[in-house]
Parts: sequence; C-alpha cells; structure tokens
Amino acid sequence: MPAHFFERNRIMYATTINPFYAARTQRPAASRRPDNATSAIEKVVIGNATLYRANCFDILPQLAGIDAVVTDPPYGIGFAYRSYDDSPAKYEAMMTRLVPEFVRITNNGPCFVWQSPLKADQWHRYFPKGYRIVAACKMYPARPGKSGCLSWDPIIFWSGRSRIHDELPRDWHMADLRPWDGYKGDNPLPCPRPLEQVRYICDSIRAESVLDPFMGSGTTGAAAVMAGKRFVGIEQDPVYFEYACRRIERALLHVPPSHVSI
Repeated sequence: MPAHFFERNRIMYATTINPFYAARTQRPAASRRPDNATSAIEKVVIGNATLYRANCFDILPQLAGIDAVVTDPPYGIGFAYRSYDDSPAKYEAMMTRLVPEFVRITNNGPCFVWQSPLKADQWHRYFPKGYRIVAACKMYPARPGKSGCLSWDPIIFWSGRSRIHDELPRDWHMADLRPWDGYKGDNPLPCPRPLEQVRYICDSIRAESVLDPFMGSGTTGAAAVMAGKRFVGIEQDPVYFEYACRRIERALLHVPPSHVSI
C-alpha cells in the first residue's frame, strides 16, 4: 500500500465545483443557484472515499453515475441533532427534493433509506411505487433498570434495475448488541446505526460505488470502504464530518490492498 495512501487531500471552494462522479449534463437554468449564492464547501479525499462538508442539496445536483444510495436521513420527528432542525414541518419538503435526486444519480438504481415508523403513513407519497421494507433488527441486552428487548428500524428499498433478492440474500438483518454499554465513547452521534448492519447491505449489493448524503459519523462510509466500494459522503456538521474522516481512515486499515482503488 502506498505510503501516501492515508494522506487527506483537502480542498476549500465555493459551490462551483467539479466533484467526484460529476454530472454529465448541465443542470437546467431554472434550477441553478444564483451565481452570487456561494457557501464554503470542503472536499476531502481519503483513499477511495470522497467526502464533502456541505449541505447535501449543494452537492447532489452535481453528482451522477453512482451505483447505489445507502443513507439515514433526518426523520422529521423532532430529533435533537447537534446542528440540524428536525422539525416535522420540514419532512415533506426534504423528501420531495431528495428522492428524485437519488433516482437520477443512481439511474434508478438500488436505494436503501432508513426511516422512522412514525412516518409510515406518508411513505407512499415520496418513494417510488413498489418500494420494499427491509427490517433492520437490533437485540439489546438487559441493563440496570431496563430489560433486554428487540427493536427494528424500517429501511425503504427501491430500484428500477433490480429486485430486492438481487441485492440482499434476505430482507432483514439481526444485529446482536449484547454486550452493550449504551452510546459511550467518542462517537458524537447519540444513536449511530450498528456498523455490522450497514455492512450487511454494503457487502451484499452489487454496486461498486455508494453514496450517503447524510454521512453523520461515517458508518456507511466505513462499511462501504471495508466492502471494497468507492464511497461519496456528504455531511454539513463540522464535528460529525471530522469524526467521519477519522473513522473512514481507520476503516481503510482493514481493507486488503486488492480491494482498494486509488
């Protein structure tokens, strides 16, 4: 493995950029941001991962040709994020913009989008017809004052180019979290997804490149690079972004050289 492999290449620029997997065609003039509307965007390249510190809607319109999406967007349920307003009133506007971008970027390829069951009555309004639900199950151990329990999170899957059984061996996964000490440690996210659960998807899907526009602490990025995939991640919170960079660097240490594309 080259000595410079883990060196980060950082670029600071405005919203006029040429990102990884740049779009092949110009965006329609009506949908472009005004030329004087700029914001600071940071690009970091770590091995076969390209990461952007930015609002995802500043980057997504310029991406194309990525094989799959694996992401856990805000649920619109009032969750207390560090720097994002998860107001339920914002959910419709976000999903209305987000899903068409995923379909375009992947050429209607496989998308896996974590959701909250509290929004189940609205999914048919945003996700393509025929979407499926993957059950992300988690077994929690007994803890002081709490009994052991089983819970699960719905992952919405759709693809115009494959079926669920083409991408996953089964439409559920069990992550056994025993033993579990709560969310301690240096991870700045209070509720990270189990890495093994995201790896189940990244290891199984046929995609060679994966996008996560809500990167958070980098769980999807770590899973993707460990599976030998190219990864594109976007995160606007600087604390989450820095942690994700470090986590993906550590994940690459576990990747055989034959699985790495530089």
